[in-house]
Amino acid sequence: MTLKKSASLALMALAVSFFIGCSSKEDRDKYDQWYGSGSKAREEAALVKLQSDRKVAAEQATAAAAEKAAAPAASPAATGDSATAAPAADAPAAAPKRKPVPADVSALLNKHACFACHQAYDKVIGPAYSEVAKKKYTPDQIVELVHNPKPEHWPGYPPMAPLAHVPKADIVVIANWINSL
Repeated sequence: MTLKKSASLALMALAVSFFIGCSSKEDRDKYDQWYGSGSKAREEAALVKLQSDRKVAAEQATAAAAEKAAAPAASPAATGDSATAAPAADAPAAAPKRKPVPADVSALLNKHACFACHQAYDKVIGPAYSEVAKKKYTPDQIVELVHNPKPEHWPGYPPMAPLAHVPKADIVVIANWINSL
């Protein structure tokens, strides 16, 4: 008698879980966009945009360098030292600062597979660490966001899976490096 009841309850639970899992077309479309066939198109579009952004940035950098090189030649030099010192001081401001990832931080990022979705300065699947640094999160906030991500903090990106298995100490080391960018 109890076997008959438990079998029918199990069948009902299976039906309910199937119904809940496939609850709406909107949910299925969201899933497909981030994880199904729509993800390929989204990733390809992101790569094309990234390549075009890099090309535009390179063109702007060469145009700015050409402009700076032409500026001292076109203007009369009152003093030799001040005319050459000004372009040299402006050159580092034109190029974005890209600090290398320290070896200990790189080892942690590889160990926990963070580089699969994030890079230091380039958007991959998730935001670049330099973009995260602009949000000025504290290390404790970053620990909380790794263990329990909040998609509303990063609209336009796929939701991050909770990484509760990553030790807090490792995340704090990574967070301190992120905040140094």
